[in-house]
Amino acid sequence: MKKTLIYLVILLPLIFISCADKPIYEGSIAFPNASWQRIEQGKDIEFDNINIKNIKDAYDINVSLTHKPTINVDNISFVLRIVSPSGMKKETIHTIELKDRDKVKFIGSDLGEIIEIKEPIKQYAMFSEKGEYKMIISNYSEKYEVLGLEKIGLEIVKSNLDYQIDK
Repeated sequence: MKKTLIYLVILLPLIFISCADKPIYEGSIAFPNASWQRIEQGKDIEFDNINIKNIKDAYDINVSLTHKPTINVDNISFVLRIVSPSGMKKETIHTIELKDRDKVKFIGSDLGEIIEIKEPIKQYAMFSEKGEYKMIISNYSEKYEVLGLEKIGLEIVKSNLDYQIDK
């Protein structure tokens, strides 16, 4: 009886963890010199082959930033372009704050030499077409280049809704 109870205690959490929704898309791009240009080649970061299979679901789009504590900006502004399979483009501007309100401490997980922050930039987004999308993130910073940015990540997950959205 004790052995069965022990196995149950071990197996139940594993079952619940495996049932968690996996991202529809997850990718990241590293900057070799920890710098992101605003004007020159390299200002656009492209995430390809984002396969949207269900257009009835709503999705959350998250961006993660990994940077050094010596980064030369307090926030990162960028343009997000979503290109549909048929070539239709949607463009939005976003800003992710890297420091708290007092501009003293970094927001996010301090991992020693680097700091990581993950922010939702679009929630409950709907896609109009099934197929392969492309998302382009372009530097829209005030500085000529952002120094100290290690990588940018993009994650798309199904939104956690309590009700069904109909178009």
